[in-house]
This record gives sequence, structure tokens and C-alpha cells, in this order.
Amino acid sequence: MKCIIVCGGYATRLYPLTENQPKALLHVKGKPIVDYLVEKINQVKDIDSIYLISNNKFYMKFAWWLSSKKFPKSIDLVDTGSVTVEDQLGPIHDCLMAIDQFEIKEDILILYGDNLFSLDINEFINFFKEKKATCLACYKIDNPADTKKFGIVTVDENKKIIKTEEKPEKSDSNLAVTGIYMIRKEDIPKLKEFHKKSEEENKLSPGWGLTYFIKDLYEKQDVYAFPFSGDWIDIGSKEDYEKIK
Repeated sequence: MKCIIVCGGYATRLYPLTENQPKALLHVKGKPIVDYLVEKINQVKDIDSIYLISNNKFYMKFAWWLSSKKFPKSIDLVDTGSVTVEDQLGPIHDCLMAIDQFEIKEDILILYGDNLFSLDINEFINFFKEKKATCLACYKIDNPADTKKFGIVTVDENKKIIKTEEKPEKSDSNLAVTGIYMIRKEDIPKLKEFHKKSEEENKLSPGWGLTYFIKDLYEKQDVYAFPFSGDWIDIGSKEDYEKIK
């Protein structure tokens, strides 16, 4: 099993904090955000390799960070080649760069690099193994008014996804999409097909994330959501960062 950490964006909503520093390397409680993710991944025996995706602008920042660390699992950096907000093509494109470059043909844990969470990744992977299908982890929102801030999924009694909504004003579900995915190896060709179709339809953009693939996939086959509670922080603004740093 492999892991991809997606850090290829520019986090413009956090400017000026992220004009010359990637969001994943901002410090929270004394260490970079991405350190927390790598520490969680290192607790998963199934994962033997980590690939961290960066744009070209911040590639050397991540290289310097990595050279100062001694993690038990190998980490390879992937340079998307993007140098501006305007020329980035989104997380699906970036993940496929890593998949193609390293010829990944195994199940993949994909994490967005701006997430902090208390979820035990081993529990999520056990759920994935039980369902034998592509899955995403979803945070159980306490306040119904907060559903309008996030992508929301609705599931049946077996936690199979039956509906997705993008920042609805109201929803019957409280499960927020978190940027934590398990992609089954059999679905990697489908991800490539979806990307090709999106490219042909000129849909690729910074916001063209993996949830769009999930929306396409669950209409064709079973896809599951793993609900979790505890802590989850999506650092999407300066205000979010100020609250936790």
C-alpha cells in the first residue's frame, strides 16, 4: 500500500502567510502541519512508501524540510511543474503524476496536506479492507448550520454513499468530506479515465479535486464513507490557522 500527500496548491486564502511558504509547512504547536500527517502514516504497517506532491515554486522548501527529517518510511517528492496559481491543474492531475512516475499499482491512501485530524488511519484502512471498495473518511459535524461550509455525503445503513452535495444550505446528512481517501488499486485506471475525460471537457482546475471522481464513481459502483468524530481542522483561511497555531 502506498500513500500520497497532496500539497500542490498555493493556499491563496492564507496570503500573505503562504505567498512564500507552502501551507503544509506552516507551524502548528511548534512543528509543520505535514509532520502530523507523516507521523500518522508511520503508524500504518500496510504503507511502505510515501509520495509528497509539491508545485515547482515550493519544491525546494519541501526538499529542505525533508532533508532535516528522519522518518521511518521513505518519502519521495513529486514536482508538478506548476509555478503559478493559474497553471495548476488540480489534485487529480497531481496524484496521477505520482502514480505514473512511480508506477503505482497498489491501493493508495491519499491525504490532502492541509488537514489535521484525530482519526486513526488504521481504523479507516480496516474499514476499507472490510468493504473491499474505494472509501473516503467523513467527519461528523455537530452543528447542522456548518454543512454549508463543506462537501456533504449521504450514506445508507451500510455506509454506502448514495448522495453528494457541495456546500448545501441544508442537508439531511452531517458527514463532511475531509480530503482523506482510500483508492482501491482496481480503480486507478478509472481515475485515469475520469481525468482524461475531464481534460477533454476542459474541466481541469485547482478546484477539480478527488471528490469529483468519487461523485462519478459512486454512480457506477459501490463507494463507502467512514464516519469519524473527535478533531478535524480544515485550514482554509487565516482565521482557521490563527485558532490552532
